[in-house]
Amino acid sequence: MKRAFSVALGLGAGLLIGAYVVRRVDEATQAVAPANLASQAGRAAGGFAERMKAAVEEGRLAAAEREAELRGRFDVPSVREAVAGE
Repeated sequence: MKRAFSVALGLGAGLLIGAYVVRRVDEATQAVAPANLASQAGRAAGGFAERMKAAVEEGRLAAAEREAELRGRFDVPSVREAVAGE
């Protein structure tokens, strides 16, 4: 009786562990499938492009603010002001 219980317990644990391992291997296999890799790369590239676009726009705004600050401090007219004032 004790031996049968040990065998049944061992088989049950083996089946559970085996099912878990098979499931994890299937998930890993699907994750590296060519279609999924292409999809992940596309999402990453799109996200990078959006972040780069936002960073460039933020840089332009900061440069314009700094330029306006320096022109005001040193009393230098902008090109439009200089042409209009002629």
